[in-house]
Amino acid sequence: MDALFYWLQMKWVSSARPDDGAARETLLFFAQILSEDHELTSFEVSSVDAGKVHVTYDKVDGSTRTVWFDREAVEQLNRDMFGQSDDTDDEPGTEDEEELV
Repeated sequence: MDALFYWLQMKWVSSARPDDGAARETLLFFAQILSEDHELTSFEVSSVDAGKVHVTYDKVDGSTRTVWFDREAVEQLNRDMFGQSDDTDDEPGTEDEEELV
């Protein structure tokens, strides 16, 4: 699901730049798509390791699923936009990981 990947990339960007209003708005835009078009009731970064970012989501029908994305691909947008490498193993947005819509 591309929208989940794009949401995750924007979550990474907005966590790295909490004062970036455009990043927050874009994150909310993808959260709305996940909620309305894909019928997800919640989605969150459930774990991060050196190579993968795991996202767990719940659907309207009550099912829960965990998927993973390549961490380097997730971080690429932030590097492309701001020329930064993310050398930390910290999970972005730990204080506000879950988006309920």
